[in-house]
Amino acid sequence: EIEELARQGYREVTLLGQNTDAYGRDLKPRVTFAELLRTVHDVDGIERIRFTTSHPRYFTKNLAQTCSELSKVCESFNVPFQ
Repeated sequence: EIEELARQGYREVTLLGQNTDAYGRDLKPRVTFAELLRTVHDVDGIERIRFTTSHPRYFTKNLAQTCSELSKVCESFNVPFQ
């Protein structure tokens, strides 16, 4: 879907979910949200990536490291107070 959006001229995407950080836990093979961010980052034409909503329970060191390494991921996090 994101590749199609890029072909249509969209430059920014927002990954939206109740708990985006838990993405992929039900997939076989299991995929992490950090891996999804890397895949989206590699889509030509996409310049900015945002995501919401994060949950502190699933916000891992790996995810933080991935966000710091990927230049297209915006430098802010939406973490709700629970």
